[in-house]
Parts: sequence; structure tokens; C-alpha cells
Amino acid sequence: MRWALLAVAVAVSAAVVATTFNPAPHTGGDNAGYVTLAYSLLKHGTYTELFDPAGLPHTKYPPVFPALLAILMALGARTWVSLKLVAGVSTVAAVGLTWLWAERRVGPVWALGVALVTAMASSVVYYGHWILSDPTFLAFTLMALLALERADEEGAHAGWLVAGVVATGLAYFTRSAGLPLVVALVAWLALRRRWRSLAASAVALGIPMALWLLRARGAGQGEYVSEFWLVDPYQPALGRVGIGGLVGRVVANLGAYVGTHLPGGVIGGRGGGVAALGVALVALGLAGWIAALRRRVGPAELFLPLYAGLILLWPTVWSGDRFALPLYPLLFLYGARFLKENTDRLGAVVPTLAGLAALAVVLLPEAKAWSSATQEAAACRATVRRQGPFACWGPRVGAFVDAAGWAGDNLPSGSAVLSRKPRIFFVLSGLPSRTFPFDQRTAAHLSLADAVGARYELLDAWDGLAGRYVVGAVREDPGAFCAVRGFGEGTQLLGILPPDARAPGSVTAPEGGVRIEACPPSYVAGAPSSRYSSSSSTIPLLRGLDSGP
Repeated sequence: MRWALLAVAVAVSAAVVATTFNPAPHTGGDNAGYVTLAYSLLKHGTYTELFDPAGLPHTKYPPVFPALLAILMALGARTWVSLKLVAGVSTVAAVGLTWLWAERRVGPVWALGVALVTAMASSVVYYGHWILSDPTFLAFTLMALLALERADEEGAHAGWLVAGVVATGLAYFTRSAGLPLVVALVAWLALRRRWRSLAASAVALGIPMALWLLRARGAGQGEYVSEFWLVDPYQPALGRVGIGGLVGRVVANLGAYVGTHLPGGVIGGRGGGVAALGVALVALGLAGWIAALRRRVGPAELFLPLYAGLILLWPTVWSGDRFALPLYPLLFLYGARFLKENTDRLGAVVPTLAGLAALAVVLLPEAKAWSSATQEAAACRATVRRQGPFACWGPRVGAFVDAAGWAGDNLPSGSAVLSRKPRIFFVLSGLPSRTFPFDQRTAAHLSLADAVGARYELLDAWDGLAGRYVVGAVREDPGAFCAVRGFGEGTQLLGILPPDARAPGSVTAPEGGVRIEACPPSYVAGAPSSRYSSSSSTIPLLRGLDSGP
């Protein structure tokens, strides 16, 4: 009976992942960034930002998730879909681990309810088909909590503690947000006065963590710790945050998570009803957590406030449902246990009815969100089959993709390009790229281009930023640029002329526009070709794995 319920939870999760699977690449740069890091590990044996002209060591994202992608690449994975296997398997594993962990606290039947609402949660479903580390981090976190809870039992085998420490390390080196799990492990061992285990765990985790920190400092690059103290990590010029700023963050993030991110990540959407669910979910979960604290302080009881505190202190621009993923199984479990224990005294039937009612309140709207996700995924799958991986995102993104592919085939070897999405541009072209300055002054663009050796800049229509900043720079001094090729939807690959060739000479186009001259022939390597096909399912960068060094 017990294992049959586990099988049900895993089967439901697998079915949800399969029916909502979206084959399109994510339009965020992180997906391409992870692919690039995995390629660097496998092709060059380094952990390097190959996409950037500077080619610096990467210090921001820990290496476990890229290493898993690299393993798939070594086994022959070359497409976006095949690499998404890591996220899909991690999601199903996380649901299975949720059941195994919850079953020890609330029994197999209530554990099935906890696992089902976790499997159907809108954010769990959404992140299960992108090349992002969040589902893998969730799986390792739950693995650690399960193993450490087993290690906390009387007469537990030492192997459970070893497994818990290993899983904790894997979680931390999947996402830096795993630091609260490390702290919870250390605090729990100290509370239990298991000093030898504490010393061994400190060495096992502390050495690689220290080496990772030293790598970041040695490379002179920022990682999450340094960005944490900025008012806005995406606008460093705003400076560092003070005590008052941290308090303001907590207040703003608390309202956002309780009213929007947490409940929206469960049932999707936003509004008054969603916010009410968030308040109820947090209140019930906290009540169950407090009740658990009164009985025994375990790793999970320590991890919950530490992790919640971390994401409440983070810059508000980082806040979102993806960072709430580890909280869902915890809040669901603590809420279920509180509900079960407080209805058991009312008879044998009442707990069942209360559990079913609570399950329906959450599961029914989750099922509605899942239905919408399946329809969107089915439509995107059909579009991808007809037109290629990026076709679901519309012609503006398609023009960017075409420009990157054409550039990889036709620009001289060693070329570098300023673009809106440098990691995606690199994965599609093999050419290093740096984000163009969010500045309308020509001097800012030329200064960056000269510093990184970029002779090209992509004017795209991805999200309007290039239309503001790149167009502004061209209008101010059109004689510093030349035209290489257009790709439709307002996308134009521009050349950046060398300093001694930058001179006035543009021609005013109709309606007050600016027309720039064509680039010299040297800006294209030989006769232009069109070998690249945006309909190919193979990631262009990964073709390099099948060629020589």
C-alpha cells in the first residue's frame, strides 16, 4: 500500500511534466548560460564564460547543474529538448522525495496529498521544462532533509548522515541559495552535540565552499554575496544598501511573497483570491512549523526560517516564485500535519473530510492552471515542429535568432558583437558577445566596443531596449557605424568602424531617420552564405563537440 501511493505520486508528476512540456528554449539568458558552462566543462575542461569576449572564469553559478548538462552532452545530447531532461527528471524526483519525507510525519495517505499539491503547483510545473537549476536544487534540498531526518532517529545508520551531508553539498553547489541548508545542518549537529559529525561535516563542506569563494575573489568578479549588498544588482551605480534598506526589503518582499509569489506559484495568477490563499497557506504552514518546534527541532525546522529569511532579505528585483520552490513542500507538509493533528480528536471521519476539503481548495485551481499549461505547451510543440525551436516567441525573437545564426556563419573568425542577449547570441553563433550599454551616448558604445574588441552591434527588436539605446547612439553619431545586413522586424546587424574611420557622412533618410553607409567588404568573411537554419533542433554551439579540438 505504501509503495503504491509513492508510485501514484511519481506517476502523476511524470504525467504533469510530460503534458506541459514546452520544447522551446527559454528566452532568459540563464538557459544559454548554463549550456555555455556545460560546453566549457566538456570541450575545454574549464569553467569559463566563453560567451564573453574577456573569457573570464565563471564564479556566479555553482557547477553542479552545468556538470549534469555536460554529462548529457557527453552521452550525445545536442538539442534543447534533450538537455531539458535534467529539469524534468529532477521535478519528478522532487515529488517522490516529498512523499518519502512527508510519509514519515503524516503517514502515507496524507503524504500523497502533500506530494500531489506539490506536483501540480504552477511554479513546479513551469520550471520543470526549462534549462534552469531550480528543480535540481529542490530535489537535492528534499534529499538532504529526508536523509538528515533519518539520521536524527534513534539508532540510525551512519550512512544517512553521510547521504545528508552529500545532498546538502550538492544543493549548495547547485544554487548558492543552499547556504541556509548548510547552516541548518551545522546548527542541528551542534544542538544534538554531535561534535565529531559536526567537525567532519565542516571539513567536507567547508573546504570546497572556501575554494569556491576564493575562486570568485581571485577572479575579481562579483558573486551573489557582493550583489546582495547592492540597492539594485542590475544598477550598481545606485550603491550599497544600509540597515534601513534591508528593513525595507523585508517588508516589501514579505508582502510580495505572501500576496503574490507564493500563492501565484501554487495556483497561478494573482488577485484578491490568490492573496487570500497565500495568507492561509503561510498561516497554516507556520502554525504547523511552531507545533513541530515544540516537539523536536530537526534540520527542516531550522531550514525553513533560514531560507525564508534569505529570500526576504534579497534585493526585491530577485524576488519571484522560482525562489519560493523549496518552501512549497515545507508549507504543505507543516499545514497538513497541523490540520491532521487538530482534527484527529474529533473522530475518525473528520480528519479525512478536513484533508479532502483542504486538498480540493488547492488542487482544483492547480488543475485549472495545469489545463491551461497543457494547451499552451501543445500549441508551442506544434509551432516548433513546423518552424523551429524559437518560433513560439514570435518574429522579433526569430529575427534575433536569424541574425545570430547568420553572424556565426558569415562574420570573420574572432569577431565579437555587442547584443541584447549575449549568452543566447553566443550559443546560436559561437561568437563572443557583451551586452550593449544601456546608454544613448555614442561614446559609451564605442568605448565598450573598443575595450572588448567588438566590431559589430546588433540592433534588435527583442524588447525595445535596443530601439532606445542603440538607435540613440547611432542617431548621435551615425558616422561611427556601418550597415552589415538586415533581418526583418527592425533587426539590423551594424558594423562599428575603427577609430580612424569614424567620421560624419551619414545621409538623412525620409521622416527624419538616419541612413548609414554599407560596411566595407572586410566585415563579412567572403561571400555571404546562409548555412544556418533556425528550424534546426540542434543547438549550434554543441556542433563543436563533434568536431576536433
